[in-house]
Amino acid sequence: MMTSRLRVEAVLFDLDGTLVDTLPDITWCLNQVLLEHGCPAQTAQTVQGYIGGGVTAMIEQLATQFGIADAVALHQRYVALYQNNLVQFSRPFNGVLALLEGCRQLQVPLAIVTNKTEEMARQVVDALLPQNTFGTILGHRAGRALKPQPEVAWEAARRLSVDPQCCLFVGDTEIDLKTARAAGMYSAAVTWGYGLTPALQAQAPNFCCEQPAGLLRILQQVCGTAHAFTEQGDTVKSY
Repeated sequence: MMTSRLRVEAVLFDLDGTLVDTLPDITWCLNQVLLEHGCPAQTAQTVQGYIGGGVTAMIEQLATQFGIADAVALHQRYVALYQNNLVQFSRPFNGVLALLEGCRQLQVPLAIVTNKTEEMARQVVDALLPQNTFGTILGHRAGRALKPQPEVAWEAARRLSVDPQCCLFVGDTEIDLKTARAAGMYSAAVTWGYGLTPALQAQAPNFCCEQPAGLLRILQQVCGTAHAFTEQGDTVKSY
């Protein structure tokens, strides 16, 4: 296998399933809405499979599954409920705060790129993550394409004043890794979130990390200096 030189000058993080475990609040709110429509509650594992593509896609799938004719009303009710319960049960994943502190010490610019609405993303970050950690937070809003379209990742790189080719995109789903590829960025798959590890590895990310500490070790090697790595996706396992 060939080796290349990798230099990372900025890190773009997904939010849900990567930095923060938002599944408990999403599941609770979604089940409240489904029960109001006479539909059975869903397990967290089932809801986990809907996360990543944005709330509209999630609601449309459920409306189709349960034969709910007014998907718009279902969407509006869910959003209204979730806005008032964003961080009832959500918490940063174990090791994430230490990861972010390590990034601060490395002085590497950080951004969040998520399919969550931008307003909600900012509220979650303000409530659960250290202040002034991210140079920009970009989420879904009118006129902005969702991941895996690359435009939002390019916008994050522009706001950080970093060439996209020097950015590492970190996420827990295939959508994140496809975004990285489309944007011409390096990619790191994290397996502590909502994606399935075989599916993530099939996307051939540059790195695959089982714990935030493993990701930090990578960043300590590649941020600010070129680092030799083996193409086709080194796997970094930390226990």
